[in-house]
Amino acid sequence: MKAHIKKDDSKKSIHFPAGTGPYHGHPIRLTIGMIVKNEEKTLDRCLSSLKPLMEAVESELIITDTGSTDRTMEIAKKYTDHIIHFQWCDDFAAARNTGVEAARGEWFLFLDADEWFENTDELIEFFNSGECDQYGSAAYKIRNYVDFEGKNYSDFHALRISRMFKEICFQNAVHENLIRAVPTKYLNDYVNHYGYVYHSTAEKNQKYSRNRKLLETELQREPENLKVYCQLSRQYVQDDANLAEKYCIRGLQVEQKNSNRIWHLALRQILARAYFNEKKYEKLIRLVEQTFREDSKTEVVWLDFYGLAQLAASAIGEYERSVDFAQDYLRVYEQYRAGGLDTDLTLVIIPVFNQPKHREQVLCFLGDAYLHLERYDQTEKVLNELDFSNKKSVERGILLACRLCTETDDWSKLPEFYHAVLSALEPEYQGTVEKSMESSLPDDPENRAAAFRAIAAIESEDDAYVHLCRLRSAEEGQDGEAIKRELDWFFRWNRDWDPVLFDVIYYGMRDKRNLMPLFLNIETEDVKYYVSQMHKWHSDFKEVMKNYVESFSYNNVTGLRWTICIRRDLLSEEYMEETDNEKIQFFEEFARETARYVRMLYCPEMLSKERVSVLPRAHRFGYFMGCAFSARKKADNVSYLSNLRLAVHSYPTMKRPISTLLERFEREDQQKQKKAEEFNALALQAKCNIRTLIAQNRMEEAGRFTAQLAALMPDDPDVVKFRSLLCQ
Repeated sequence: MKAHIKKDDSKKSIHFPAGTGPYHGHPIRLTIGMIVKNEEKTLDRCLSSLKPLMEAVESELIITDTGSTDRTMEIAKKYTDHIIHFQWCDDFAAARNTGVEAARGEWFLFLDADEWFENTDELIEFFNSGECDQYGSAAYKIRNYVDFEGKNYSDFHALRISRMFKEICFQNAVHENLIRAVPTKYLNDYVNHYGYVYHSTAEKNQKYSRNRKLLETELQREPENLKVYCQLSRQYVQDDANLAEKYCIRGLQVEQKNSNRIWHLALRQILARAYFNEKKYEKLIRLVEQTFREDSKTEVVWLDFYGLAQLAASAIGEYERSVDFAQDYLRVYEQYRAGGLDTDLTLVIIPVFNQPKHREQVLCFLGDAYLHLERYDQTEKVLNELDFSNKKSVERGILLACRLCTETDDWSKLPEFYHAVLSALEPEYQGTVEKSMESSLPDDPENRAAAFRAIAAIESEDDAYVHLCRLRSAEEGQDGEAIKRELDWFFRWNRDWDPVLFDVIYYGMRDKRNLMPLFLNIETEDVKYYVSQMHKWHSDFKEVMKNYVESFSYNNVTGLRWTICIRRDLLSEEYMEETDNEKIQFFEEFARETARYVRMLYCPEMLSKERVSVLPRAHRFGYFMGCAFSARKKADNVSYLSNLRLAVHSYPTMKRPISTLLERFEREDQQKQKKAEEFNALALQAKCNIRTLIAQNRMEEAGRFTAQLAALMPDDPDVVKFRSLLCQ
């Protein structure tokens, strides 16, 4: 069975004759249809989310299986006896139509096995109140997630519910849809969907490849199907924007023969995205301006046109045009959020710029354009309009504020802005604000110091970032008492530490304080960042660091982790380029501490040559260096050299100092061999002299020489023989 193809499914007015049954001639109110294949991971959650709906509304569940080989059928049978086995034929619509043909309900609802309803209260009310009698179709929301944590997502309405009528069927082999019957009810109930989050690039490519193949096959069968042109373009717009552009242009050429406004706008929307991804900014702007000239009715899709055009204009430095596009976007956005725009178009065209986070992005780029145009009052107005409860605004807004202060050489308003951001967010997001502030501050010392002074002036006794800026300002003013006072505050501050506080560690090292109380509050994975930031902002950090690790020796895992990271930062290629005894001694101490750290971290069973291959590189290095030092202590030169080579193979970062150790060993070994050869030559000559003296019966002289030689090599066979002869 193949899908039924209709030329235009955007809107279809359908007559629903009244029947004599309880539900207009149908025995039940609702049929829920699904197609499945190997869905054991998600099916149970999907079907259990339908139970409240099916218990409240007279319903049936029809599942069409297209060839499952896992536990899918076992799970399905817990929820329904109505299972259809379908021979897969590369046609999703054909598979779904088996459920439509078997349906007994007045209404038909479909969803996928990797979706599940969060709540169905509105759906239940829609059917049980009789409101459904006023509509021909209904759309619920799909919440598409872009990460497995569920933090980032977008919502859009999908036409997934329809009254049953004679012509009803699914169409299109992939991205299949029902013929639309109007009017449509828009529901706020939504399903969670992680179908576009992938565990690997291979998994993503496999799905995209499957869809593209089906769409291209369908396009060959239906060369004037505008929906297929749109779907193919969407499949390629991120990974191959050039090919997406070609499909859009071909689709628009087809559309010229059979005018269809919705598909025309849909194709242009995707084409604009393709131009943006290809960095064809001028083409994008011309396309948008042409669309406005040709079609004056404001639609939701205008959000995408204006949003993309603003970004394109900013990218090419057309800041006046960027301002105009931003203002147009904000006008349309307010209309959209107030419900003043027809949303029917969103069933075909999925807006990209319709979320609050997109409004915040547009505002930030608008503020940036005003900065470039030196319209600073307008930039400040934009900052006041930002909604910092939307966390997407925080980083961009803080950067914009810091740039405004830099441009105007006026940091007096930064404290007010900092306070406004913190007031809009929950306390747990203060770290986000601090990180954004730190990364947004200018690099030049003068402006940076001005920013520190501005924040330091804030009246607060429990804000760590304010105290950090006070510490920095005290350093600038060389106020030793203030530095001590601020350091003491941090030693009393017993909360989770944020990496922006790296300067506290630096000043603590410089003053040679025992920093273990602070180290215990810092996440292990942040240590490397602390070290890199101290290195970046303090030219004397290497000297401070070197003096500190030579003054403190920690005997616990946390302390060793810190000193290892500090020493490792010092052991750069530049530092080891010219080695001397002091540098080699510093490296050996680093290696010994790493070896101690590894012994503390792992159980003894893990520390063998057969098992350490599973350890991280740095830890393998520590293990082999520990073995090397042990071998050197036992004068086992072969094992010493072998373990040094294994250490450098495990951790190539330390190639330079380990190579120096190997070269030093070779030099010392050569010197030992040379001395041994010289000694053996002298000993041989001495033995010849002793033999001559004995032959000449000059026993007293021979005895003196033998005693001298015996002091150096008492067990030598010749020396033993000489002493025996001389004692007779």
